[in-house]
Amino acid sequence: MTQTESDQTVLWRIRPLAIPRTLDDITPEWLTGALRANANLNDPVVESLSVKPTGNGYAGVLGRLTVIYADECDTPSTLIAKLPSVDPDIRKYAIDDGMYRRETRFYQDLAKDSGIPVPKCYYADLDSKTGGFVLLLEDLGDMREGDEVAGCSVEDAMNVVRNLAQLHAAWWNDGRTASLDWLAGTESPSMTGMRLQNLYVEAWDKTSDTFARIYPPDTFNIAERLGPNLAVVLQAATTGHQTLNHGDTHLGNMFFRDPEVVLVDWQNVMVTSPALDIAYFIQGSLQIETRRTHEQELLDEYLTTLYRNGVTGYSRDQLIDDYRRGVLRTLVPSVLSMANLDMETPDSRELIETIGARMIGIADWDCGALIPGS
Repeated sequence: MTQTESDQTVLWRIRPLAIPRTLDDITPEWLTGALRANANLNDPVVESLSVKPTGNGYAGVLGRLTVIYADECDTPSTLIAKLPSVDPDIRKYAIDDGMYRRETRFYQDLAKDSGIPVPKCYYADLDSKTGGFVLLLEDLGDMREGDEVAGCSVEDAMNVVRNLAQLHAAWWNDGRTASLDWLAGTESPSMTGMRLQNLYVEAWDKTSDTFARIYPPDTFNIAERLGPNLAVVLQAATTGHQTLNHGDTHLGNMFFRDPEVVLVDWQNVMVTSPALDIAYFIQGSLQIETRRTHEQELLDEYLTTLYRNGVTGYSRDQLIDDYRRGVLRTLVPSVLSMANLDMETPDSRELIETIGARMIGIADWDCGALIPGS
């Protein structure tokens, strides 16, 4: 079972280990050293293990470790190992963007205080010179995984919205994050905005024909106008209430055991406007008519859960303003990822076309009016 709050505290012993580059590098000897570096474990000794790849995310490789220990112990018999992508271009992009650093440091520094269930982390390490990393995480294979193409039920969506509100409430306008350079980054907000604007424009120019095919026409027009104005739009998200956001709240990063929701893949964790996570989730995870029918009650539940968890001074009008900006900002991960995704497989095409069609929400909320000069 996942842990929350203080029961996830991991006291790491100093035990320098080479970071495996591939799943094949995870040996019984290495795994024994990694687990024995965790002060919460009773020095387990791995006798043997098998490693089975479980699929690749965009920027990482996952493998399920089935472990036999020399002696009886409380350490799980299965673990999930996460390593960098083996694709050199993707790996470089992820390192340069800080994705591996953010996720590793999240588990080391913030997971225990996240306010929501997260996978137990048994080992986390990062090589600051090469950018390589390794995580040993709880195996959530007994939970139900979200399905991006099918979308989710209203009941699941309500649970996710409550979960995100609990995360946001736990970090609402919290100054602790300002001291975390791995989270805040070294760039000023304006520099970050210009960097993302340049990446967006480059990606758009590269694949605009694809966007014309998968985005509804009104969404396409807004997305095209956003490019040269993105930095200004992003600047607006740095004002007002700020909180910790997961940053990549699609259904593929969620596991369900009613009413529990567990978020995985914290590579894009960030401090920003509170509505980014829910805008990304609601627009991309519900079928279009389901979203249109239930969107307002989902937002009401989000706000109610914020209040229930101690947030004050945040009105529904403020939420709607933040939500509209969040919906518009969903174009950023959509455009940047589309330029780098494999469109050749039927599964990839189905996913891209399904999510692209759902982005009609950008037009539903008249998000084009948020772009300067509109």
